[in-house]
Amino acid sequence: MKEKICFFVHTEYHLLLSIHAMQYRYADTNLYEVELILKRTTKSSRLKQDLDLNSLLCKFRVLDFDLNLKRKLSNEEKQQLDTVLNLDFSEFNFFQEQDPITIIIINHFKKKGTKINLYQDGLKPYIAHTMSFSPALLLNNIKQNLWIRKNGYPITDYFSFVNCKNYGFLKGIDQLFLTFPKAYINWKRILILTITPEFTDSFVQVLKKVFKWEDALLEERNRVIFFMNQPMHDDGSFEVKVLQQLQNKYPEVTIYIKNHPLTSQVKLIAYKKLNNIEIINSKIPAELFISQLDNSIVLSVCSTSMFINNPSCKFYYIFDVATDNNIERLKKYKVINPSDHIITVNQVDAIEF
Repeated sequence: MKEKICFFVHTEYHLLLSIHAMQYRYADTNLYEVELILKRTTKSSRLKQDLDLNSLLCKFRVLDFDLNLKRKLSNEEKQQLDTVLNLDFSEFNFFQEQDPITIIIINHFKKKGTKINLYQDGLKPYIAHTMSFSPALLLNNIKQNLWIRKNGYPITDYFSFVNCKNYGFLKGIDQLFLTFPKAYINWKRILILTITPEFTDSFVQVLKKVFKWEDALLEERNRVIFFMNQPMHDDGSFEVKVLQQLQNKYPEVTIYIKNHPLTSQVKLIAYKKLNNIEIINSKIPAELFISQLDNSIVLSVCSTSMFINNPSCKFYYIFDVATDNNIERLKKYKVINPSDHIITVNQVDAIEF
């Protein structure tokens, strides 16, 4: 009998890692049957683009509803959720712990003997222990538990708020999947498995099919500067000054700015101060763009889109540059660079081809 594997996906990054796992961990269709569940909301643009999921050797379904902790689930929403709960899986793979729907599903499947795996999402596994106490996070966790109970679903951990700022805090997690396990403080001593996504030809080709890649999205690929912004609630002025310095240093080089799907209008306005900049608004993951580059500079404040290495390029984090750095979020935790291929610089002049 085949093992039934589920991936519960919220973002394009989750989808990318799920595809990699399907291709390299669950590739044998005689042994595994994989299902993707895409959770979308009208409040976000995530996973709204035209995707070719039919090119994947798996089942897929979409959960389309908004969450509001001030109201109960509608009958239609509850029907969607209960349909998922009536499924049977050997393994349930998820990415976000701070999501009440995910918690309901985990609690349900854990009782049925399903193995629960938490896959890496962003930098949180590596910086959670440096984050300061957050009353808002604690309060939200309590509200989530009360909301789950109000909707008629069981709660397995009423005291989850105690450790909710940590990574891997949910009860029932059997394994963690991380790209840089040595950089993670395993405070719960959970079994950790390493994921090593690489830009192999087969992986890139699958990504191109799923996200419907077009070569016109990136006309120049050799010796360019590729910058990825992030939704860090700043005004973009720090990024603009860094890019201006690089523009002065390499006036002949094209600079691409890859917008994050949650990029604010404030930042978009700030970028207008720059000349000869190409802005990419595509929702296709930045990783796919990076895979197409050659002899280029890839940089960001601290984006996890850079976790997959393209050996022909140089990667830089600029979070440690102090000059004109007004990103308040960087003061709330200590950013850690867990990789070997990304260079953390403290001055823009250190960024070179």
